[in-house]
Amino acid sequence: MLNASEDPKVAFITRLFLARNRYRFAMDDQFKPLGITDATWRTLFYLEQSGDGVLQKDLARVMGIESPGLVRLLDKLEAKALLIRQPAANDRRGKTVHLTPQAKTLLAELHLSAAQVRAALLADISATEIETCISVLDKILAASDRGTES
Repeated sequence: MLNASEDPKVAFITRLFLARNRYRFAMDDQFKPLGITDATWRTLFYLEQSGDGVLQKDLARVMGIESPGLVRLLDKLEAKALLIRQPAANDRRGKTVHLTPQAKTLLAELHLSAAQVRAALLADISATEIETCISVLDKILAASDRGTES
């Protein structure tokens, strides 16, 4: 509930940030028994959403982390046989990142666990409210994209 002294836009962004963090914490708790860290599940989910063969530099941008940090993380995931990196066809210095069959099997299990988290967190939210939130978030993402293009 918004209190009278709060700026609604500041309150919205604050709650958005808090909700994001609490969602991540809930996912971490759900995946902990599987031995999956935040860095692992987020990377695998981003790779799955971005499509096969995403450039390593694009993955770093979408995840919001610096390239050196991502390289170390990808090294660990490659050692666990969850992904492979290959030279990029159109970028001599670039590498593309690909999920392995083992990662795809793990992702199927993670999606089942993630569905439980979503069900718990969204249980009291109607479909109409979710559609409104998606619309608002799409507008924020579009404004952000416009802001970074100048």
